[in-house]
Amino acid sequence: MAANFKSPISPSNAFAPRPVNDSPLLLEDATYDNDFETRVESVLTEDGVELKLKRYVSEGAQPVLLVHGFFANGYCFDLPHQNHNMALYLAERGYDVWVASFRGCGREPYRCGIKHWNHSIDHLAAFDAPALVEGVSRSTGKRPVWIGHSMGGMVLYMYLQGIVVEPANADFLVTSDSELAAQRNRSILGGIAMASPPAFYFGGKDWAEGLSSMPLSKALTGWTIQYLRWTNNFFRRISLKGAPGMADSLPRVARILAAKGPFAACLYNVENVYPDVGYSLLKWSGDSVSTRMTAQILALSRDSDLKDYYGRHNYTENMDLITAPLFFISGSEDFAGPENIRVYGYETVSSPIKRFKLYPGYGHTDLVIGKRVAEEVYPDILSWIDHL
Repeated sequence: MAANFKSPISPSNAFAPRPVNDSPLLLEDATYDNDFETRVESVLTEDGVELKLKRYVSEGAQPVLLVHGFFANGYCFDLPHQNHNMALYLAERGYDVWVASFRGCGREPYRCGIKHWNHSIDHLAAFDAPALVEGVSRSTGKRPVWIGHSMGGMVLYMYLQGIVVEPANADFLVTSDSELAAQRNRSILGGIAMASPPAFYFGGKDWAEGLSSMPLSKALTGWTIQYLRWTNNFFRRISLKGAPGMADSLPRVARILAAKGPFAACLYNVENVYPDVGYSLLKWSGDSVSTRMTAQILALSRDSDLKDYYGRHNYTENMDLITAPLFFISGSEDFAGPENIRVYGYETVSSPIKRFKLYPGYGHTDLVIGKRVAEEVYPDILSWIDHL
């Protein structure tokens, strides 16, 4: 089944950035993937959720699985900008590329199913991640390379630690199985974790550094977490559903926000992302998350260690269970804090093949969509995969 992207914005062959006030139309390429066979692929999780992926088909080639972060979907790797599209970059170089979205995320025809919004990040690692890896392996006969951005890399850490989510007292309990961990480490050819902190001991850069220095910051975060836990009894989803609609109806305003607004400042170094690309990120990749996922992410900044939703299982302490080849990527301006990734990721895992690289001037999401990713970041990713 072919699934070609069609944008409501007028296409253009020009990708040079323009000042906000001088750009009459936003620049998107409506036909960027037309040279490739693309398919909608489906996998089913153990708990019965259908996940849909966009596949750039290259039969017999090495599969690569692209996995998004928090408040996002698979389009963060597949924006309609040829020089800022990792999926397209890898497909052009012969790889079989699978663009994934977690449960409840994605846009048609890649919208993933969901039974409820009561899931945590633990559920993504225990159910979605195995379904994605096994589905790609079953279809291709090859072990995939997992490339995860932000939460997508954190889910990879959890998956490789062999976690299991089991019902307990009308809720759930997270445990780790060493034999399952060994099996899962063998299930992938290798992994790339981009801006994915396994701990938060060194604080973060940019706005995160400012927040953490505020009086009572940890106490305020703790109160927010408790409020989210209470809110989950009534409202289980935090929605960004209106963001794409706003971007469509008010494109010039959305472009200004992508260049200068708080949305931009929270996600990337605004000096390192073209406004048109930032606009497309808001329009295509902005997505919903569960209330539990939000509380779990906030808890990392408060407690320093990455733990399960209830704070009983410590993922940071189990990073040494990871033996698969891993490439850790961070930016000097990343709010996740590059030292968190280097010390608690790169230096802690037991992987005999591993690498860490810091990109000066890069923030969080611009490691995927920044101005010079096609010249500076993507080639390193390609080289790493080529040598696995």
